[in-house]
Amino acid sequence: MSGAETLLDVRGLSVHFGGIIALDGVSFSVEKGQIVGLIGPNGAGKTTLFNCLSRLYAFDSGDILFEGRSILETPVHGMAGLGMGRTFQNLALFGTMSVLDNIMVGGHNQTRSDFLSNAFRLPWVGREEDEARRGAMEVIEYLDLTDVAHTPVMSLPFGTQKRVELGRAIMGSPKLLLLDEPAGGLNHEEVAALADLIRDIRDRHQLTVLLVEHHMSLVMQVSDKVVTLDFGRKIADGTPTEVQNDPEVTRAYLGTTN
Repeated sequence: MSGAETLLDVRGLSVHFGGIIALDGVSFSVEKGQIVGLIGPNGAGKTTLFNCLSRLYAFDSGDILFEGRSILETPVHGMAGLGMGRTFQNLALFGTMSVLDNIMVGGHNQTRSDFLSNAFRLPWVGREEDEARRGAMEVIEYLDLTDVAHTPVMSLPFGTQKRVELGRAIMGSPKLLLLDEPAGGLNHEEVAALADLIRDIRDRHQLTVLLVEHHMSLVMQVSDKVVTLDFGRKIADGTPTEVQNDPEVTRAYLGTTN
């Protein structure tokens, strides 16, 4: 992707929890249209990094630039409007709400209604809600969730709930999609289908993907670039082949070198 425009630029990011160093001067970039895998053993700092990107965690030093601007210029509640969508390792869905309603929630950053306009049911509010419902149904159809559109999420299988959360993230029309362990709890066939889906979402919606995942075959299959963390430090950054052949990565995962 020579000459491509940088969408996300992580610069010297450090995070400490008391005496524990969670991230230690981590730097990497993500170009527009890329699928980038973020890997590392348990405790490497992957989730901490994701939580910094979402502004759930503050960082002690360094910066994160999104489209050339520090995310610190944007309030926490404005991150979705900035163009970041996220799924979570532990599902963050509204269990008693339907699939449709959960996915519609993902589009809230694109609406302009407020308390008073909703209270008085101004005509444009109804039109906006109708548009959101149509958009959500398009996402539902795309993710093959039509048969369960009006089913409470809590009654659905785990793999289906994963697709609902993905749909909610897509509904916000993000520029950057953060996927946190999307293959967790899925069987072999579901993981294979997920790989195709991630690529199709990138191409169809023309977005960029940053993926945290323990399922190595999925990461290596879908990623244009892979960043590896170990004990809070970046130890590798390159193509899937380069990272797979990196002795530091081998040592981090297996405790040995090639």
